Amino acid sequence: MVDLSLASVHLHLISMHTSPLAQPGTGDAGGMNVYIDRSLRALLKRYPQISVEVFTLDTACNGARTTERVSDRAIVHSLYLPEAACASKENLPKFVPAFAQAIRESAVRQPDIVHAHYWLSGLAALEYAPDLPLVQTMHTTAAAKNARLAPGEKPEPQIRLEGEQRLIDTVSSVVVNTRFEAQQIRDLYAADPGRLKVITPGVETGIFTPRAGETATNAGSATSAHLVFAGRPQPLKGPHLLVEALALLPQDLEVTLDIIGQSHTNYEDQLLQRSQQLGLTHRVRLLPSQKPRELAASFRAADIVACPSSSETFGLVALEAQACGTPVLATKADGLLTAVQDGVTGHLVEPRTPEAWASAIEKLVRSPEERRRLGAAGSARAAHLRWDDTADRLFELYSQLLHSTYSI
Repeated sequence: MVDLSLASVHLHLISMHTSPLAQPGTGDAGGMNVYIDRSLRALLKRYPQISVEVFTLDTACNGARTTERVSDRAIVHSLYLPEAACASKENLPKFVPAFAQAIRESAVRQPDIVHAHYWLSGLAALEYAPDLPLVQTMHTTAAAKNARLAPGEKPEPQIRLEGEQRLIDTVSSVVVNTRFEAQQIRDLYAADPGRLKVITPGVETGIFTPRAGETATNAGSATSAHLVFAGRPQPLKGPHLLVEALALLPQDLEVTLDIIGQSHTNYEDQLLQRSQQLGLTHRVRLLPSQKPRELAASFRAADIVACPSSSETFGLVALEAQACGTPVLATKADGLLTAVQDGVTGHLVEPRTPEAWASAIEKLVRSPEERRRLGAAGSARAAHLRWDDTADRLFELYSQLLHSTYSI
């Protein structure tokens, strides 16, 4: 635990487009929600001097402003703006000033420091508290996503690129997940290296634990295997690549795929339709998002967890799967280069094509011993990546910024 002699710290945490209370794998909720929730819980557990107010925007068609106390030192404000009712994520930038004003009206206490997650939240924070220390975590960036667009994918808008550039040029510190992300932000946004702070996410090892013995359905088979994809089903996450890859596998391999998550779009319907066209209806299942313990059980029951994203700042699913002792196949890109140790805890796949994924899946299915080796190494590695360590590094950063700002 870090001790920098701060008597109290009141943190305002801003997550405009998605609530940290939302179920990951549904709508816009994903790894960012897990990151906020787990790091915040660890901060509150380890630092009794910290208190937190979280602010998020309720875009329900019939919403209302609510405040939920999640602990004796943390409350979540869900702010409803009538003009933002039913708004899509793409339309949220125009509501940033009104959201910032709603924060002013709803805040119980003046913050000592503000931490914003995602670019929309950062712009709201600049409107809300321009003179306070501001920490920004991007989670994804437009420039990185645009650099790896697949055919038919829509590029991120100019307003986001400009907003991210403004944040990187202005905020007190930008928290990044890996050294790769730090270098990427330096290259793409000409970021000041002195403002970048690498803080690695953790894993909930009390939930994501290895299987007891060899209990996976086909753990010893070289001709059959069960794959799991978990996350928001959308093109950039790549579950469609897995469907296409299954159709390319040799006929002697029996590989099934569970796609866990909901996007609330027609993307899942497209996946089912494509599965039917390829004759894979009996091999592909779409399942609703799962709570952590259910998801851990799904990872333990899998022979391989697949992360075919085009871009990930880290890839918490890959780390959680490793903690369960399950080998991972992941795109050779961005944060997945750190989340997965290539050849040690899983294999990185390139190029991002159905053919490359089919080849990687076939090789790992045909080698049960390789799967066991990767799984054992993954669980051993994940045991040393804890949310407590993430919380320590965050509190250390907050303390340094507060000491520097106020000369405490």
